[in-house]
Amino acid sequence: MEAVTTDRTRFTDQEYQAIAALLGYTFRNRDLIKAALTHGSSRKSTLATTYQRLEFLGDRVLGLVIAEELYVRNPRKAEGALAQNFSLLVRAEACADAARELGIADHIRVGHKEKAQGMTTQTLILGDVMESILGAVYLDGGLEPSRSLIMRLWERRLSNRTKLVKDAKSFLQEWTLGQAKGIPVYRIVSRDGPDHSPQFSIAVAVEGFPEALASAQSKRIGEQLAAEVFLRREKIRK
Repeated sequence: MEAVTTDRTRFTDQEYQAIAALLGYTFRNRDLIKAALTHGSSRKSTLATTYQRLEFLGDRVLGLVIAEELYVRNPRKAEGALAQNFSLLVRAEACADAARELGIADHIRVGHKEKAQGMTTQTLILGDVMESILGAVYLDGGLEPSRSLIMRLWERRLSNRTKLVKDAKSFLQEWTLGQAKGIPVYRIVSRDGPDHSPQFSIAVAVEGFPEALASAQSKRIGEQLAAEVFLRREKIRK
């Protein structure tokens, strides 16, 4: 679904309604969902108006619901097996897949440069936004609407009917070692922005291939995004 406003810093009533239809939940406090969909690179953004804090909360809400479901559904599984399943179900790739199923990407606010780089389709960004949405729903309506949204999006994963995949860096390293290309090398190309909101440009190099570049607000995320760019560019993983 395409966003219905051309101003990337504001939401219209029509877009709020479209988002409510996607989520199956209507916000009483619209500022929460607006923040949940706003990246730090967006114009005039601040810590209070972006998704970072909501992502922190949403990660815990998701973790609680998934942990409870695994505990209830698997009475014969030991703690170690439950922990392994839990890790796969709450990792960035699973959250990003849920965001793609929602079709929320076109509503995410990022800076013009980041938009041109395709940031709103990148796995780690989508995963962060999905968690921030869950945090926003929790603050606005409590645990039950959060649980309802999680169960709608995670039911197939909990039932083991979808494939859970490795993170991009791990996947790329396994591939390069399997191809006798050694270990991927990551480097910081540039660092811009103020100390409280830095922007890193990260490159990953693999023997015999051009470097792949990505930008993010941390080196860790930048490396994951660069690995993902490489995998998609070389059609190693869709």
